[in-house]
Amino acid sequence: MKSIKTVTLCALILILLIGCKSNEENQVEVKMKSDEELKKITNTYTYEDYKRVFDEVISEAEELGKEDKLNKWVIRILAQEQLSYETDLTDEQVIQLAEKAMKEDKVWKTIAQEEYGISVTKEEVDNYIKEGPDTSELPRHLAYADALGLSLEELNHDFDHDIYEKNVIWLKLKPKLEDKYGITDNNKQVEKYEKEVKNQVH
Repeated sequence: MKSIKTVTLCALILILLIGCKSNEENQVEVKMKSDEELKKITNTYTYEDYKRVFDEVISEAEELGKEDKLNKWVIRILAQEQLSYETDLTDEQVIQLAEKAMKEDKVWKTIAQEEYGISVTKEEVDNYIKEGPDTSELPRHLAYADALGLSLEELNHDFDHDIYEKNVIWLKLKPKLEDKYGITDNNKQVEKYEKEVKNQVH
């Protein structure tokens, strides 16, 4: 079983990959915080710090007034902006990146199913969540749920279910990418697959 930190990190990495690719495609120049700044946030932010950030994020998202499905991605982009980006995004850029990220997520999963024959059931994803994210005590995770007015289980099984679905798909996809490309390095596998996604997102 993967540790909570590993599971959560995997989810965050996938989100960040979506955001970074979107930035490149839409010519939105985003400067990331330095490694030192990112580590400081990770190592020093308390529940209260994260709660303050997520409360602000959700308030901003509500002002943009997008429909529920897109609003979820708006919240994710705004959270990245607050915690990872040095650049301040305009409202238009946030919406642009959210729309692109939502589209890429759909293409990412479609390629896995149609090109690699991978599908996962809701039960598989729920079991994955129960074994890790549902037992999380990470301040960031708990603050995120509270800011959304959700229990941790509601956050994981409803709001962020699509992220964990992607994680479960990835576990099945990795061996197929290793066979196809002859590489075992996770980062290189991610790069190869992201190129496949990029080629189909226009």
